[in-house]
Amino acid sequence: MALSGMRGLSVFISDIRNCHNKEQERLRVDKELGNIRTRFKNEKGLSPYEKKKYVWKMLYIHMLGYDVDFGHMETVSLISAPKYPEKQVGYIVTSCLLNENNDFLRMVINTVRNDIIGRNETFQCLALTMVGNIGGKEFSESLAPDVQKLLISSSCRPVVRKKAALCLLRLYRKNPDVVNIDGWADRMAQLLDERDLGVLTSVMSLFVSLVSNNAEAYWNCLPKCVRILERLARNQDIPQEYTYYGIPSPWLQVKTMRALQYFPTIEDPNARRALFEVLQRILMGTDVVKNVNKNNASHAVLFEALALVMHLDAEKEMMSQCVALLGKFIAVREPNIRYLGLENMARMLLVTDVQDIIKRHQAQIITSLKDPDISIRRRALDLLYGMCDVTNAKEIVEELLQVYKSSDSAAVEKRFSCGSPIVC
Repeated sequence: MALSGMRGLSVFISDIRNCHNKEQERLRVDKELGNIRTRFKNEKGLSPYEKKKYVWKMLYIHMLGYDVDFGHMETVSLISAPKYPEKQVGYIVTSCLLNENNDFLRMVINTVRNDIIGRNETFQCLALTMVGNIGGKEFSESLAPDVQKLLISSSCRPVVRKKAALCLLRLYRKNPDVVNIDGWADRMAQLLDERDLGVLTSVMSLFVSLVSNNAEAYWNCLPKCVRILERLARNQDIPQEYTYYGIPSPWLQVKTMRALQYFPTIEDPNARRALFEVLQRILMGTDVVKNVNKNNASHAVLFEALALVMHLDAEKEMMSQCVALLGKFIAVREPNIRYLGLENMARMLLVTDVQDIIKRHQAQIITSLKDPDISIRRRALDLLYGMCDVTNAKEIVEELLQVYKSSDSAAVEKRFSCGSPIVC
C-alpha cells in the first residue's frame, strides 16, 4: 500500500496496537475521526499527501470494524487525480468503503471509464479491479462494453486482459444482459485458444458462468475445452510459474472440467475419446503422497475428474477404476482424504451398475463408522445407507446396532428409520 513515509499514519496504528482494552481503542478512534472530519471541512488547505494520509486512516479504522460515514467525497475525488499515488489510494479505499448502491459512485463513472479506455495499463488495472470488486447495475450498464473490448483486444497485455475477464465475470453475475449470447459464442471460442495460461484461467472462470446459464449457446467451445485439458495433461508448453508441485495449472484443469459438466453430452467420438484419455491419465497418475500441498492440488483435479466421469456415464471399466481409487483413499490415515473418498463414493452410487463394485469396500466403510471424527462417521453412514440392499442389510444393520448408543445415534436413527423399506 506504499504506507512508508506517512509518519502520522504509522503513529496512529502504533497507538491502536498499544491500547489495553476495547474502550481505550474506541476513544482513540473517535479522537482520530474527529480530527479527520475537522481537516476535511477545510479541504482546500489539504495537500495531496495529507488527503492520502487521512483516507488511509479511514480505511484502517473501517478495517477495525468501526463505521466511517463521512469522507466519501474526498475518497472518490482521489480517483480523478492525475498521478498514480493519489489515484491508487482513491481506487483501493473506494472499493473497501463503498458498495454498489452508494450514490457517490455515480460521480466517478466517467473517470473510471476514461481510465479503462485509456492507454495507461496501470490505471486500467486499478479501474478494472475496483469495478470488479464493487460490481453493481450502473457499472455494468455503463462499462461492460469497454471491459469486453479490453478482453478481446490483441494489443492489451495479459495482465490487463486477466483483470478484464474477471471484471466482466462480476458484471455478468450482477446483470447477465451485459453479455450478448449471439455475439459471444464465437468470441469465447477464440478466447479459449489463448496461449497465456493466466488469461486463459480468468477466461475459463467467465466461461463456467456463461455455460452454467446457457450451455446450448456454446457448443462450439466444447472441443476447445477438450484441447485445453489435453495440453495440460500432457504438460505441453506449460510455463514453470503455472506448474504447482509438478501439476500443470490445477486451477485451470478444475475449471475446465467443471465447464464440461454443464454440457448434456459429448457426441463427437473424437472429442469423447480424447477426453476419456485425459481422464484416464488423471486417474492413473493420482496417488496419496506425504506433501500436503501436492495432495490438495492433485486431489482437487482428481475429484473434479471423477465428477466428469460420472457425468459422461463412462464405461463400467473406468467406473470400476474410479471406485478402486476411492477405496484406497478411504483407507489412508489423513482424515480429509478419507472424508472426500467416502463422499465421492456415495455420489457414485447414483451411477448404474456400480453398487456391486462399491460393496467390495464394505468392510473398510464399516470401519469408518468407528472413526474419531464425527464428520467421517456421518459420511460413512450416508454411504452405507445408499448401498444397503437385501444382500447386505443383515450385516450392515448388525454393525449399526453396535454403534447405536454412541453420540450420533440420532443420525443413525434418522437414516435407518422406517423410511428404509429394507430395515423395516
